[in-house]
Amino acid sequence: MNENVHRETRSRAILRWLVAAAFIFAVAASGLFAGMMNRAGLIFLLLGTAASVLMGFSRTEIAAAFRHAVGRPGPPEDLRRSAFFWEAAARNAWILGVLGSVLNFTLVLGGGSNGIADISDRMIQSFVVTLYGLILAIVFMVPAMKLSRRAGKEGFAAGRESAGKRFIFFERATGYALFAVILGLTIFSLVKSYPPGGPLPATRYMLHLPAALVVFGGAIALSLFMGTGGRSLTFGFGMTGLVALLLGLIQAMFGFVHTNISEIAAAVSFIISASLYTLLGLILLAAPLEDRALMDGRRDGKGRLSGIIWGIFPLLAFFFLILTWIMVITPMKKAG
Repeated sequence: MNENVHRETRSRAILRWLVAAAFIFAVAASGLFAGMMNRAGLIFLLLGTAASVLMGFSRTEIAAAFRHAVGRPGPPEDLRRSAFFWEAAARNAWILGVLGSVLNFTLVLGGGSNGIADISDRMIQSFVVTLYGLILAIVFMVPAMKLSRRAGKEGFAAGRESAGKRFIFFERATGYALFAVILGLTIFSLVKSYPPGGPLPATRYMLHLPAALVVFGGAIALSLFMGTGGRSLTFGFGMTGLVALLLGLIQAMFGFVHTNISEIAAAVSFIISASLYTLLGLILLAAPLEDRALMDGRRDGKGRLSGIIWGIFPLLAFFFLILTWIMVITPMKKAG
């Protein structure tokens, strides 16, 4: 009897996912949002999210999360772990959506153009990747919330034997290698689409030493004071990233007051670089460490401050990206 109920529950779950997929495909095929297609950004988001979960979860944990998502029963502790996996996937999709926008924006700004209208259109296309990330995060939050309700509100069991204690080297190495390949192919694809020739080369943003010192140096310093671990790194990257964004904004305001184009260009470069480095630090360093600490039972629950940083900082980075777009398209004449 129970087996029939489980089979029926699983069939309903699969049917719901198929209906949702069919609806999304129908909307995409209708052409209603034809101007919102960014293939490179979408591929980067989907494969990047897959790579990011490999950095913090074992194959067994990932398989269990998928089984539980389609209705497979399990002990409350296992359901809570699967719910956290889907929450982490949603978090990673959200961060990578904004990161994809920053990368796309950077390479568009460094590429050649046929005037301000052309470059503005390309920059707006880069913002679409954030929309993709938000939608994917919402999709992942559905199984996370359902599994959390099924599991109850108790915390994670400490001292549980897990893959992390055997050191999930294969999954982590595969995740980082896959992410590096995806990042390289995405940059290559975007460079091919937007050949260099713009006033601000992409290397100026990707290899910006002052921004790297503020973000990475500050995050490591804060982490050393607070103690090593994922939470301290999340706090460090979040705070130094915020400081860097404000520094760039203040520098840009001085540039507008002084009507100094080079000063504004330096501020734009600093803001974009700081956003890029902070998002990379969160997704590649801080998040995997926090995931493993919780899955191994070294943490009894999700960090509230970390959750706020993961949710708020990508949103701030997106808003600052819009501000830099406004700075770029705003005409300015040098003072006579």
